[in-house]
Amino acid sequence: MQPRSTGCRTALLAILPAAALLLSAAARAQTSDPLPPETVLVTGSGAPAATEESFSIAAVASGSTQPDLLVTFTDLQAPAALSAASVVVTQGATIVGTTSLAAQATTATLVLPAAVGQYTLRVIGTPNATAAIPAGSFTVCVAPKATPTACIADASVAGSVATQSTTADPTVSTLAETLTVAIGGSYTFTYGDDQFPVALKVPPTLALFQGSAAIAVPVPASPATITLNPGTYTLLGFAQADPTLKAGLYGITIAGPPGVLLNSAYPVGLLGPASPVNNPSAQSLGLTVKDFAFPAALASATAVVTSGGTLLGTATAGGGASMFTAPMGALQVWSNGVAGTTGPGTYEVDLTASSASLLQLDLGIGNGSSFAYALTTPNALAAASYQATGNDFQFPSALTSLQFAVAQNGAILAGAKASAPGTVNFTAAAGPAVLLVAATPVSSTGSGLFDVNIQTSGSAAQLVFDQVQPVSASGGFTSQLVPLQAGSYDVTLTDLDFPTQFATLALIGSSNGASLGKVYGSGTSTITATSGNYQFTLIAIPASAQQYGLYGLQIANSPATITSFAASPATVTVGASTTLSWTTTNATACTGTGTGFAGSQAMGSGSASVMVAATTTYTLTCTGPGGSSNPQSVTVTATTAPAKSGGGGSIDMALLGLLGALGLVRSRSMNACNALKDPNKSVSRYPA
Repeated sequence: MQPRSTGCRTALLAILPAAALLLSAAARAQTSDPLPPETVLVTGSGAPAATEESFSIAAVASGSTQPDLLVTFTDLQAPAALSAASVVVTQGATIVGTTSLAAQATTATLVLPAAVGQYTLRVIGTPNATAAIPAGSFTVCVAPKATPTACIADASVAGSVATQSTTADPTVSTLAETLTVAIGGSYTFTYGDDQFPVALKVPPTLALFQGSAAIAVPVPASPATITLNPGTYTLLGFAQADPTLKAGLYGITIAGPPGVLLNSAYPVGLLGPASPVNNPSAQSLGLTVKDFAFPAALASATAVVTSGGTLLGTATAGGGASMFTAPMGALQVWSNGVAGTTGPGTYEVDLTASSASLLQLDLGIGNGSSFAYALTTPNALAAASYQATGNDFQFPSALTSLQFAVAQNGAILAGAKASAPGTVNFTAAAGPAVLLVAATPVSSTGSGLFDVNIQTSGSAAQLVFDQVQPVSASGGFTSQLVPLQAGSYDVTLTDLDFPTQFATLALIGSSNGASLGKVYGSGTSTITATSGNYQFTLIAIPASAQQYGLYGLQIANSPATITSFAASPATVTVGASTTLSWTTTNATACTGTGTGFAGSQAMGSGSASVMVAATTTYTLTCTGPGGSSNPQSVTVTATTAPAKSGGGGSIDMALLGLLGALGLVRSRSMNACNALKDPNKSVSRYPA
């Protein structure tokens, strides 16, 4: 991410009670989200810095129509017309409007319909590279659409677009120092090449100005005596490092009547910044450089100590301790390592006074295709057994290789070395430990992400050190720690496609060495957290030939969700019972409706037996930190029992026929019997 010109203002179109201001249409009653919706503009290396302005528009009085706003961009064509320019206005994590200059046009507009709430306006542009001065200027007017020239002062902005200077040759460095001379007199300028790590290709050249007047151009060879009057001066310096190592160092001391006016060392080329050290007293110090030879031996490793512009001592790997006397006060330690032909390497620089350590500096040196890191625990370890773990997060892609080791006191501990992701066990002495790591992405332009951590041994392991480390030659990584309470969270990343889609956009959440969720491009990942800090790492690389990219990001409390709601059975007879059962997530309260089910219900999982007097629809609604769930309903159908005949109920027709036949047989038998008893008695006749 680049520095941005930022303003934050409030434009009130109407005065309302404070509670009515800045209400988003999407606002919901909930616990505050850990990371409210935001947009982030990514600026590529060498691109002009974007102009950014934040402003608020309040709602008008109830019953009135919220006015539309018109945003007008104007290219002032001073000192030259812009080659291109675009304006984007965002709200939360979304784009609400964009506009760009058309060919030959000097103005562009966009409308913000019924504008209300917090907005951020950004301007990106390209100056005319063929102009005598490759720069341009512009204004942006935000005004009611009905009166487009009535610019709202706190929402409008003026700015400029200029080509950023880039270092064509990384071996070249310049300096500009302001010198304030309080007492006039003769001043001695002493300066020279410290020949660290090797001699400069071009030794320092100095020039002294007062305002636009040249005082000494160039400053004579060191030591040079120059008479200065009271006033403010500008000292310019130029030097070029060795073309092979691309690093160098020189010092400048200026002393006069009141004492030392300037006393400093200056790096040249790719030499990194110094590590400051406070020497408590004038004493003898020892400087040592140790090559860990992990994963491979370095071609060279050196360090020097300076006091201001004075070189005090130098040490090299394998050369033993360098002893020298140092004054009391601020010292600077400079270091430089060169990778060998077989891979990257790691080394340590130690500065000691008697047996006390003043500085332990651990460093990794890459070799172009692989990267090396030396990560020191911020707190000393107790003498005990530990386990170290290295984990490839495979984000945005898997690493080709990941190696790690644990070192203390300039040496790798026994058994504490791994050639692949995994865990090693080691025993540490009391004191800080260093995790040495070598990682290789899929290509020289690829990227990756790994985690290394140290935990205590045993069944109740405690995390004592954890670091997530990006691996990238092209940069693009950002990372932040977000404190979360126990609960569920939705992490949403959105590629806003402005001015076009990112070449690479991805986000990962992690904790204690474990990946919790990833999003590639645009999407949402839901994570479950316990209380603690969580790390969110994002890689954002604009598309090829693009200098900018815009994305939206939000970490929100997950809304309550009803994952299941059912009735068993779903059909019953009138007056019978059914069982309602349900499961929920992220709920802090649930409410039911329907006869026998109305009122507060259990969260998580629950069931209830209800008597069904008629066909009934039962509804369950839950709320949580992230808002309410969608109501879930289930309908239970009630049926009536079949009707019964009088006295004894219905009789099957086949059974009636059988009974009739039996009656007929019995009647005939009785007639035959009577005829035998009284032959003169007539006999009834029945049809056959």
